[in-house]
Amino acid sequence: MRPINLLPARYQPARASGQRPGIGYAAIGILAALLVMVLLYVVTNNGINDAKEKTAKAQAEQQAAEVRIGQLQAYGDFAQLKQSREAAVRGVAEVRFDYERLMREVALVLPHDTYLTSFSASGGGTTTGTGPSLSVGGCAPSHPGVATAIVRLRKLHNVTDVNLSNSNKSGTGPCKVTWAATLTFNPETAPTVPEPVPARLGGGQ
Repeated sequence: MRPINLLPARYQPARASGQRPGIGYAAIGILAALLVMVLLYVVTNNGINDAKEKTAKAQAEQQAAEVRIGQLQAYGDFAQLKQSREAAVRGVAEVRFDYERLMREVALVLPHDTYLTSFSASGGGTTTGTGPSLSVGGCAPSHPGVATAIVRLRKLHNVTDVNLSNSNKSGTGPCKVTWAATLTFNPETAPTVPEPVPARLGGGQ
């Protein structure tokens, strides 16, 4: 015979009857949602960490590239400076005043009884303006001898003007007259072919 519980329903102990399945499905859904959230968090966190690593790597590569660019820029500046200095030295060497030739020509054109007692130059090597100038002083046996020396000095290579500053009697002896003059020359230019010394100035060609 089946026992009967005569107590009201609210006082009867609860039993697992299996008549409310919705609660189990809800629990499974909540667990699934939590699992999805955990997965999303893990994936997102991994993505953030990966992006941070890529950003740090890109920044390091950028810094290395900037250092490299700076090194190459310094080399480029040095190379440019080297080229400019070489060009400047080459330009000076090409247009420098040929004092060796000048001294040789002066010794050849002066009369045998006329001498130089002073010699100073300025502006050698300039490429603009009137060119270098030369101040000379000397002695001669007479005023006509001084005039002859001035005329002959005008035959020097590249000379544009010979200006007699003074000519004064100084006493007795072979040098009775002292004189001074200023010689002006054209700026030197680099010759396309070597120029031989003229035969009238003692050249062999």
